[in-house]
Amino acid sequence: MSDGLTKNQKIAAILLGIDPELSASVLRHMGEDQVETLTRAMKELEEIAFGEGDLVSVFSEAAERFKGAGLLLGDVGVTIREVLKKAFGEEKGQELISSVEQKTLDQRPFAVFEEISDEDLVSLLIDEHPQITAIFLAHLDAGKSGKVLAKLPEEVRANLLHRIATLGHSSPEVIQRVVEVMRKKIKDLNLSMGRSEPKVWIKKAASILNNVGGSGEKAVLDMISDKDETVAESIREEMFTFDDLALLDKKPMQKVLASIDTAVLALALKACSPETEANIFNNLSKRAKEIVVDERDAKGPVPLSEVLDAQKEILGTVRSMIESGDIQPVGGGAEQMV
Repeated sequence: MSDGLTKNQKIAAILLGIDPELSASVLRHMGEDQVETLTRAMKELEEIAFGEGDLVSVFSEAAERFKGAGLLLGDVGVTIREVLKKAFGEEKGQELISSVEQKTLDQRPFAVFEEISDEDLVSLLIDEHPQITAIFLAHLDAGKSGKVLAKLPEEVRANLLHRIATLGHSSPEVIQRVVEVMRKKIKDLNLSMGRSEPKVWIKKAASILNNVGGSGEKAVLDMISDKDETVAESIREEMFTFDDLALLDKKPMQKVLASIDTAVLALALKACSPETEANIFNNLSKRAKEIVVDERDAKGPVPLSEVLDAQKEILGTVRSMIESGDIQPVGGGAEQMV
């Protein structure tokens, strides 16, 4: 496995495996950027299956300078702090580790959990507090989260999706608490979560719901509507956007267009992506296309709010068709319609 490590990760492993005083002495002779790079590499070792045997292999690559040492993953965090504090003092060492931890939180996904089976993740989450479960699912790949959500009891799904959609800004302290809780259940894994604006969580909730599969989406949205109609509508809007029309195949696209008034379509096309316009026109007859273009051009300048209202009306038709089963999105957004 050590062959798959980067150079910085191998150097980090050696620094963690040797005497802390010696590691500190090495780090003192490096520039601040180099120290931060190696500290980040040290943190990365916590997230991969790196053990004592791999460390010995890394030491072997360093020829005869080192003769092997033990490395317990559970102690990596303590060792990192000890080395940095010995090298740069208490305050500077803590500042460096805090900086790297924050960048790790902001940048690294929950890739480690992608390899865990859906069933094991369900077992992991089933008795957890709903808010912790929501934060956890929000940071997984949407496809993975959708599969896990589908295996959770039906009565908790809507509550979890609502919590995801309304996460907003999560403080580093809250995120760290979730990490600590999950680490108690998954030994030797240190996880990190990024932070985003509230709208991102609406998108995430919609993407997860798209990946649940089957006919459960409407039931979940109805349950969320009973609790918070505003959030439910926001999720609906993100599950299929006007630009997603560019991705529809011929059959579903024609089915949608057959249900839309040409005047509404003409107005909606005054502000859309070239890809969306092309897919719409490619699925209209020559005569229908001429009518829509003439109506659009005849309207002249119109308020953007009117265009958005027209697009919203069309999206309402599309969502109704999705909910009735006439067309079905696969995966996030609208990768494919059948």
